[in-house]
Amino acid sequence: MQYERKASDDGTVTYKINGDFTIFFLNNIKSDIEKDIGSGKVIHFMFDFAEVNYIDSAAISLLIMTGKYNDGKGKPLFIKKPKDVVKRIVDNAELTFVEYQY
Repeated sequence: MQYERKASDDGTVTYKINGDFTIFFLNNIKSDIEKDIGSGKVIHFMFDFAEVNYIDSAAISLLIMTGKYNDGKGKPLFIKKPKDVVKRIVDNAELTFVEYQY
């Protein structure tokens, strides 16, 4: 898995993920997200999953962490362009704060 972090002037940080989003690659992105949260400059997070084929429970836990952060700011957690298989995994986790963008 690889990822790209893009910060916008409005305080949105988007993480574009490429590859399988699993526990084997979680530490780096989690560390970056924790830094973003600690900075106090991030209004909310978004994820671009257009190139993600699979996510596991570790990735779900990261979505929960960022979703709770966004919820505290009054924002949903947007996931852009998820493939059907990824959307089913997220939906099965019943993450009510997630909204999809296509």
